[in-house]
Amino acid sequence: MACSTGCPTQDCPSYGYCMRNKGAKVAYCNSAGGYDATKQKKWDAELDYYRDTVRQGIQPSGTTRDKIDAAVAISDRTGQPYRADVE
Repeated sequence: MACSTGCPTQDCPSYGYCMRNKGAKVAYCNSAGGYDATKQKKWDAELDYYRDTVRQGIQPSGTTRDKIDAAVAISDRTGQPYRADVE
């Protein structure tokens, strides 16, 4: 028997077939390099926040959350979109 643990039928012709049939997916491949799915989601969220900020006409000095927050705060105080690329 070549099935994985938890296979409902336990009659698959190979372990690979069983895993493909279950729809198993690799969540994140570079965990040995210090990366994981949580870190990736945080990074994606920061980039989404950056994109939303740029769509509003604000140009932060970087893509990290603290730089974006600083640019938004300056824009709110001055009433004008902050442009780090113009300074």
